[in-house]
Amino acid sequence: MFETLGERLAAALKKITGRGVLRPEDVDAGLREVRLALLEADVNFKVVKEFVERVRARLAGVEISPGLTAPQTVVKAVNDELVELLGGNSEGLRYASQPPTVVMLAGLQGSGKTTTAVKLALLARREGHRPLVVALDFRRPAAVEQLKTLAERQNVAFGTGEEAIAEAARLSCDVVILDTAGRLHVDAELMEELKELKARVRVTETLLVADSMTGQEAVKVGEAFGKGVGIDGVVLTKVDGDARGGAALSLRVATGQQIRFAGTGEKPDDLEVFLAERMASRILGMGDVLTLIERAERSVDKEKAAEVEKHLRAGQLSFDDFLSQIRQVRGMGSLEGMLDMVPGGGALKGQLAGADPEQEMKRMEAIILSMTPKERANPQLIDGARKRRIARGSGVQPADINRLLKAREAMQKLAKQFSPGRKGKLGGLPRMYGQGGAGW
Repeated sequence: MFETLGERLAAALKKITGRGVLRPEDVDAGLREVRLALLEADVNFKVVKEFVERVRARLAGVEISPGLTAPQTVVKAVNDELVELLGGNSEGLRYASQPPTVVMLAGLQGSGKTTTAVKLALLARREGHRPLVVALDFRRPAAVEQLKTLAERQNVAFGTGEEAIAEAARLSCDVVILDTAGRLHVDAELMEELKELKARVRVTETLLVADSMTGQEAVKVGEAFGKGVGIDGVVLTKVDGDARGGAALSLRVATGQQIRFAGTGEKPDDLEVFLAERMASRILGMGDVLTLIERAERSVDKEKAAEVEKHLRAGQLSFDDFLSQIRQVRGMGSLEGMLDMVPGGGALKGQLAGADPEQEMKRMEAIILSMTPKERANPQLIDGARKRRIARGSGVQPADINRLLKAREAMQKLAKQFSPGRKGKLGGLPRMYGQGGAGW
């Protein structure tokens, strides 16, 4: 979501020059570019004005530290102010001292409340709680069925109506997520319904679910719900989309509340605690390695990874191992999203322009699944005739089979660079990708 903003900010900061002390004219020139970058990202103009002035105050007469450049000095100031602007959040769900914890989700229709309800339930379960999702949206056709289907798919307890809240104790559920009704636009009737619900139910906290794709409209919605119902935080959805980032940078000011969570994809686990320091780092192109590590720890099957590493070190990497690696990497989320978390990942994405890594990985998977079990276990058996058969079965060209074979060989050769006694795990597919020739 922040890709364009990050590129513009990087370009703006590169224009700053200066030695020893940052001169006012240097700062003014750089901040003019920063201001334009933020406005083009659809950040509220009042927010931009205050942000730029605070950065200017930080930089007034600042001496450039030894070993740093002028742009690096400004980057630190911009980073610190971004963290402040984003709210400095570092917490997840707030649990009540006396269960159940009741979380009410509010927002417009289509903002992602129903999917967010299940994602929050899974987050609570990972933290050792037993969640219950409750459908309260009886206006939207099939809303109840949608929540029920999503909950059953993830083995999450489900109920309908306010009476289901009282069932939490009987079901041994200590966290209740309320999926309330929405509208296509803000209106007095919706606000009154939500206020009455809060008056009847002991709500621990109310979270506004806002669609990041709506830009400045999300800010107006945030202001309306903040004044009309009262909210304790924001869940920003569709952060993986093509939005310009303005909503995230403006909602904190508009609502007076922190962005607490970010929806980063369509999968049930694609919900992250919105950590301001990490998001600021991501915006400025410095990556978010900690989140990437946490996602890997949650998604990667450690036993399978250890088995693949053992085969790698023994020089016996099969295509079954290769397939396992592909699926584990894909399970961590979109490759583009992961690149955003790697320092300098934006530049790498530029080099891959025109290529679709997700499609390439699906194509690799299709090729491997077109092999016989014997071929997957013994890649050296794959001769010209077998390549043609595999190509027909997977809908690709024999040349694509050659590239995949080279990619496996490259991954195998890479493993030989690690001595058997060396500590640490091999990088797997991310290290291999791009080593097998054009395309792979």
